[in-house]
Amino acid sequence: MSRKQITYIVEDEGRDKGKEFLITEMSAWDAEELSEEIYRAMGHGEFNSLPADVVSMGISGLATVGMSVLAAAPASVSRPISDRLLSTVLIVITHNGKENSRPIKSIDFEEVSTIRALKDKVFELNFGFLSLAAK
Repeated sequence: MSRKQITYIVEDEGRDKGKEFLITEMSAWDAEELSEEIYRAMGHGEFNSLPADVVSMGISGLATVGMSVLAAAPASVSRPISDRLLSTVLIVITHNGKENSRPIKSIDFEEVSTIRALKDKVFELNFGFLSLAAK
């Protein structure tokens, strides 16, 4: 069975408006490894007082705290996790009617909000079903 893919087109006003990205679901193995890294990152951030119900949900609880973990962890911890999230994203470039895609580069972004939105979309694609299951 193939991995899920979603297309994200920036609709917010700004310099990235109209840019198109293709996000591919991680393998189950990679998603599990990433979830373990995110839980370890919690130990470096401000997540010493997670509500007991979130902790008891295990990996499902991860979906509820999501990107907040990365924001609270030091860059040395959060950067590799962010890079792994964004490694599943391709930018789609249309030129003279031909579509080409390639891995994203830092020069592809003019707005911080686009990067954040992509991370949220990657997280949702890979772990979003867990927050639904936890409800």
